[in-house]
Order: sequence, then structure tokens, then C-alpha cells
Amino acid sequence: MTQFFSMRRLGPRIVLAVGLAVVLAAFGGRADGLAAPSDERSPVADTIQVTMTDHAYEPSDLTVPAGEEVTLQFVNEGTVEHYFVVGETVADSEEGFEQNLFDEVALVKNKETPEHEEDQEEEHEEEEEHHENEFELSPGGRGTLTFRLPASKAGTYTIACFETTGNRAHYEMGMTGTLTVTTEGR
Repeated sequence: MTQFFSMRRLGPRIVLAVGLAVVLAAFGGRADGLAAPSDERSPVADTIQVTMTDHAYEPSDLTVPAGEEVTLQFVNEGTVEHYFVVGETVADSEEGFEQNLFDEVALVKNKETPEHEEDQEEEHEEEEEHHENEFELSPGGRGTLTFRLPASKAGTYTIACFETTGNRAHYEMGMTGTLTVTTEGR
């Protein structure tokens, strides 16, 4: 009778252990439910989250691989409009860079703006067409910028917001950073 009682108590434990093994196998052997890392590269674009605040980018330093599709996913949590502009050497007019990182690079821009800002956003999209290097968002706006940079663009560039508040450009108030394009494996 003692043996029967012990087997009866072990039965549910064995079923639980087998069930746990099946679940772990289904999730690549990790107890946290995430798939085990793979050496294969995903065909999906790398995505980097960028938050715009008054007056900073978070993170302020980005690294992207040359030759691979990258998507920057933005949200403007600031109280004013902000730009994401990438280049080298601020122009004399201080309204942009002399050299545009995205020259001859295909860009896909997608934006979601708050409903009360839609009319204003259409006006800014017309302005943005002349500056492919710009990505502008109204307060509360979200959007993505997708691109693939060639190896010839390898190097470190400056990120800045050229929007002004109180006659001062946001980059002068600290809204700057760097974007590094690398040809090395990450």
C-alpha cells in the first residue's frame, strides 16, 4: 500500500515535469518563454526606438549597419514640434546641414499624427519634400523612417533638431546626438 501511495503522489509530478519539458522545447529551451538566440539574420529590418523630448533624443547615439535595412521608430513626447536631421557641418544659415546623409538613399517615411494636428502636418510634409534628410513630428506624433545606407556612407554623423523655440534652435539647447554607420558586424 505504501508503494501505491508513493506512485500516486509521484504521478502528477511526472506529468508536470513532462509538460514543462514540452513547453520549454516549444520556446527554444528558455524558461522565460523567449526563443533561443539564432545565428541566422532575420529578414525583417532592424528597428531602433527613438524618443524625442524637450530637448533631447533618447537614445542620442545610434549605430546602424551599412547595407542592411534599418527602421527608426519615433515618438515625439515633447510639447513642441521636433525634427530628426542627420548630416555633417551645420550650414551658415543654421537651418540644416551642408551635407545630407540621405543623398541618393531611398527613404520610406510613415507618420501618425494626432487628429488635431493633421492639417498642420500636411503643410510641413510639403516643406519636408525639399529636405529628404528631415523627419518632423508634432507633439504626440509617431512615425517611422526606413532606409538602407551603402558602405560608402560609413562614418559618424551628427543628429540635430533645427526647430526653434524662443529664437533658439533646439540643437543649441542640447537636442543633438550621433548616428554611426558601420561596415563591421554588430
